[in-house]
Amino acid sequence: MEQLTLFIITWLLLFIIVPLERIKELRYVAVVSIVWMIFVDNISAYLGYYSYEHILIPIGRASLFQLLALAGLGILMINWVEESSLSKLMPVLIVSLLFLIVQQIYIQTGAFTYGTFDMMLSFIHSTAALSIFMWISLAVVGEETVYYSDKKTRKSASKQ
Repeated sequence: MEQLTLFIITWLLLFIIVPLERIKELRYVAVVSIVWMIFVDNISAYLGYYSYEHILIPIGRASLFQLLALAGLGILMINWVEESSLSKLMPVLIVSLLFLIVQQIYIQTGAFTYGTFDMMLSFIHSTAALSIFMWISLAVVGEETVYYSDKKTRKSASKQ
């Protein structure tokens, strides 16, 4: 249930902030996110780093709704990336911190447990996984599509 709530909140936020045309441009980011997180979550759960509990629809050891929420979050994350290295690092660090907050909420509700990981290892793990995600997304979608769009938010799209 927690993953379903995160999915709904993430996609509502995405549709409120980002124009539909931009979401369509970045649709392959969602695919990259889902495939990458299936790999990361399943390997991590198999190795005993952490596990998701209360999974409504499992994809291996990952949750379908968690994966769909992360697809939306991936689009939000990539949407504002620019050419500078700092613009790539900041979303990675912010989302890694967001993951820690979500994990703590999930732990309190019994939806997530650490295995051999703790908060610090989880942050490092998330930062590494999100850095790879950023690199793959830029390669798949194309840097021109990500960097040079002038319609990154509904406000900027409505000015045209």
